Amino acid sequence: MLKVKWFLLFLLGFVIASCSTNKNLDIHLNGENTQSINLSSLKGKVILINVFQTDCPACQEEIPSLNKLYDHYKNNNNVKIIGISLNSDGLHSFINYYKIQYPIYTINQSDLSKLGGIAYTPTTILIDKNGNTVERFVGARDFYFFSTNMNILL
Repeated sequence: MLKVKWFLLFLLGFVIASCSTNKNLDIHLNGENTQSINLSSLKGKVILINVFQTDCPACQEEIPSLNKLYDHYKNNNNVKIIGISLNSDGLHSFINYYKIQYPIYTINQSDLSKLGGIAYTPTTILIDKNGNTVERFVGARDFYFFSTNMNILL
């Protein structure tokens, strides 16, 4: 019964979020363990953006789930999973220490505001194939939660 309630709550959130769009994907991301990109180049894909800070325990806690998610979808050309760090000090050491497999970027403040701003970390943003922000999750999540929400958009 609890799973049904959570599913209905998620579905309601999905419907509400679908009503608001954020098609401003002209956002430059500076590559840390990959090449720099513009988020608009990913339009047509389902995008999961995990915004984190290196000193955030909850952010560190969900890295294994994000690595598993990345591994699960890495051969799916319709999906892109990325991380955006809000701090760059020690970022390369952080990436190596936690064995992060997915691409990590940094972002400037003006581009961060185009994502709707970030009040807490971790914050995960789901963007559909049309460039609409369909969901924002605050707090650590697990592989099952992420994959369930991704599959709804595929």
